[in-house]
Amino acid sequence: MGLNRRRVVQLGTAATVGTLLPRVAIAAADRNEAFEQEFSKTLDHLRTTFSDLGFSEVAPLSIAADHLSTTFSEIGVNEVAPRTITSGRDEYNGGLRHDFDQSTLPSNAFVIQPLARVADVDEKSRADVLPLFHEVGCHPADADGQATTRLMMHILTEVFDLNPSRIAFVSVPQADNIRPVLDEIGLPFSEKVLLRDETEALAARDASGFFFPDPFGNDYIVTMGVYYRVGDTDEPVPTAYPPSANWTEIGEIVIGGEAAPLGISIGAERLTYALTGQYPIWKQRLGLLFATAAQDGAEPPGLAAFR
Repeated sequence: MGLNRRRVVQLGTAATVGTLLPRVAIAAADRNEAFEQEFSKTLDHLRTTFSDLGFSEVAPLSIAADHLSTTFSEIGVNEVAPRTITSGRDEYNGGLRHDFDQSTLPSNAFVIQPLARVADVDEKSRADVLPLFHEVGCHPADADGQATTRLMMHILTEVFDLNPSRIAFVSVPQADNIRPVLDEIGLPFSEKVLLRDETEALAARDASGFFFPDPFGNDYIVTMGVYYRVGDTDEPVPTAYPPSANWTEIGEIVIGGEAAPLGISIGAERLTYALTGQYPIWKQRLGLLFATAAQDGAEPPGLAAFR
């Protein structure tokens, strides 16, 4: 009998913790299993929510090299078995896919996209950073920034019942047109939104304010990062960027620009973290990253950074 993905992950975890004391290993395994169960519930709830709102689910981005996908399509060969981890661009993110091009997502649809980011290897000591994570992206038809903001807040505060007092936003001065929406729903713009310097945010290209779908291009969209305060702290809304470790970014709202359709993106693992306070350790998700990449049939260049 072959190994399923869950078993591969369990074996990978056992190998990484095998040198630890048994009690510690058991505790880590229990922690990770508890998280994965809650994470599965989060994904199911997100699927149901978007479906109930009239959105259809589409397959995640699926090919290591985009030009190959186009070529095969042009000669009448159908694409099967989506390959969701590799980007096919060695010079960007080491060949691993991140910040996927949501402009390819049809209107009124959503996608659950597995992602991996080489740069996160240097950030693995952070509690909310993983080698493999999932973004749920959605593009309502003919939406403006106010509509995408309302959609995100509806999902987070009404569907998932997150505490509004723990929510904060990071954006740029172009977000001022969102002020009426946040004021109306009881999240006062003047109290809840940290506005970054426009020049600084453009230079940083780190998505909390401006996001560049092509990391080497000049076209951008205007975004508003949604942060959630975790743990038992009562730290007020961030006054400087990046926020302290007490805040985890759980999503992005696209509020302007023409480089991609306006929409929202929710980090499913981060949302689970906000809901439960649970998060897996980095090593636990390594097994899942390797298992998922193996389905592509060839190792992407960037995967070596995770070994």
